[in-house]
Amino acid sequence: MIKKATLLTAFSVTAFSAWAQDTSPDTLVVTANRFQQPRSAVLAPVTIVTRQDIERWQSTSVNDVLRRLPGVDIAQSGGAGQNSSIFIRGTNSSHVLVLIDGVRLNLAGVSGSADLSQFPVSLVQRIEYIRGPRSAIYGSDAIGGVVNIITTRDNPGTELTAGWGSNSYQNYDISTQQQLGENTRATLIGDYEYTKGFDVVAKGGTGDAGAA
Repeated sequence: MIKKATLLTAFSVTAFSAWAQDTSPDTLVVTANRFQQPRSAVLAPVTIVTRQDIERWQSTSVNDVLRRLPGVDIAQSGGAGQNSSIFIRGTNSSHVLVLIDGVRLNLAGVSGSADLSQFPVSLVQRIEYIRGPRSAIYGSDAIGGVVNIITTRDNPGTELTAGWGSNSYQNYDISTQQQLGENTRATLIGDYEYTKGFDVVAKGGTGDAGAA
């Protein structure tokens, strides 16, 4: 029996910028050229994921959301919470730029790639995904494309969500985002996940085959 329980608490204070201003989610794009412009004016292929999309898909992780995007492949070294890498159109994972509210997430070091396996999906309000090279705008780490995860809510407040599934899967999370000043918001989130998982060894195995 596999038993897993995790508790994740994160706190962030975000200063507003053009990245976090949610005006018309269905038509305005910030990520393509680092300023707001109508989606129809962007030459690069753009996909926008809203909070409503995430809830309709019943995604339990950011990786689950990204797997639905065209040209995206996620490689993960194990189950939930294990290290993961993002690949776009066959490019190296270090050539995929990931932004959180416009701030680079890519890790410094040998791989230089971003790992979203521990990022709470309940924080995601919108994703702007640009396919294809954006090196002229962002540099060499955007050869494959850019994923910008936006966490700012239209209306600050507190949300509590819960989910259940097979094998006694349970997930609970609470998040709050509050205005601290004209240009600052604070975000706090707690998450709990539990599952019995699957038995590693099937019942009725060969362990007692030689018993007298």
